[in-house]
Amino acid sequence: MNSPWIDISYPIVNGIPQWPGDPPIKMSPHLKIGPDCFANVTKLEWLSHFMTHVDAPLHFIADGMAVDDLSLENWSGNAIVVEVDGDCIEERHVPEECEGLCILFKTRNGDLWQHRVFREDYVYVSGPAARLLALRKAKLVGVDYLSVDQYGNLEFPAHYAILGAGIPILEGIDLRSIMPGAYELVAFPLKISGCDGSPVRAALRSNPV
Repeated sequence: MNSPWIDISYPIVNGIPQWPGDPPIKMSPHLKIGPDCFANVTKLEWLSHFMTHVDAPLHFIADGMAVDDLSLENWSGNAIVVEVDGDCIEERHVPEECEGLCILFKTRNGDLWQHRVFREDYVYVSGPAARLLALRKAKLVGVDYLSVDQYGNLEFPAHYAILGAGIPILEGIDLRSIMPGAYELVAFPLKISGCDGSPVRAALRSNPV
C-alpha cells in the first residue's frame, strides 16, 4: 500500500510574500451567489512565478523549453530531500547520485515565510553546486524559497546552470515537516502554452529505496 501524499505547497492568498517589484497577486470575486447570480467565480491576477511554482528553461534561456514543452515525467518521479545547514547550498550538499532524481533542498528558509514579507537573506544555490547538479544530471531541482539564486546576484549562475541544462526548477516548496530521505514527487504545472513558469500543487510521499 502506498504512503499518503504530503502537500508541500504554500496556500495562495492575497498579501503573500513576492519577489520585489512584482505586482501583488489579486484574488477577488467576479461573480457571487445572490438573488441575481447563480454561481461563485473568482478573478485571478498574478504572474507565472510566485509562491510554490516551477521554472521552465524558457524562464532564462531564450530558446528554452516552455512548461508545456516538457512531459509530465519532467515534473514528477523519484526524489531525494537533502537537509542543508548554513546560508548556502554548496557542492558538498549535492548527492553523489543525482541522475534521474528530483533533488529537493530543505533549509532554514522554511522559517522565513512566517514574516509575511519578502526576505533577502534566504538560503540559495551556489553557482558551483548548480553546475554540479547539472553535471550529475538531476531531473529537477527544488528549493524552499522564491529563487535558486542569491538575492542581488544579477549573473544568476544557478538559474543559467540548471535551466541551461534543460533541468526544470521547483521553487517555494514547504519542506518544514519533511524529513530527509527518499520520496516520490509530483509537481505538475498548468498547461499554459509557451509559458516560462507556472504555479503548482506539489506533493511528496515516502518512497524507500
